[in-house]
Amino acid sequence: MKTFVDNGNRTRWDELCEITKIVLEIGTIFDSNGVDLFFLNRRSYFRIKDPREVDQAFSISPSGYTPLVTALRSAIGLPAARYGNDKKLLIFVATDGEPTDYEGTPNLSEFEHVMGNERNPETTHVMFLLCTDEPDSVEHFTQWDQTMKNVDVTDDFPTEREKIRRYRGPAFRFSRGDYVVKALIGAVDPEIDKLDEPIPLNSN
Repeated sequence: MKTFVDNGNRTRWDELCEITKIVLEIGTIFDSNGVDLFFLNRRSYFRIKDPREVDQAFSISPSGYTPLVTALRSAIGLPAARYGNDKKLLIFVATDGEPTDYEGTPNLSEFEHVMGNERNPETTHVMFLLCTDEPDSVEHFTQWDQTMKNVDVTDDFPTEREKIRRYRGPAFRFSRGDYVVKALIGAVDPEIDKLDEPIPLNSN
């Protein structure tokens, strides 16, 4: 998360803060209760409505391991994730490595179990933003994009743009604004989800 992006002085943590404020701006349009913000190694923030609260939350640099299992279970336990709720729950997960427990022991299989068996895909959409170049982590999350319902995975901006142009052509327009849109609604909109995937051959 402390890696610099675009050869500048902004880190991935700074970029994530800006994306979170965009999530807040859009999220409060659809839900006046605000947005819940879960951190992995410190307290969470609930019903955020003011971008200044996001700045305050991100003022502390990230540290520690990646206990995604606990955070995801907390999120899917929210009332919005239950059957019968009139709104869908969109969980936006930004991570820079594979899931671990609080001691740093990898627990990818447990996280996969939560995603595949404890999460209700009909009510809970999950959007992963990968802030890492680690091949193993990227591969696991990318597989879930293909095998799990209402899940989308987005890489960092340069990598995502390269993947999309690989399948859509080098002239395909994909701006930072498009990147944010994909990161936000890829798990909800199948057409957006498929932008970074091979175009299926017409069987006719």
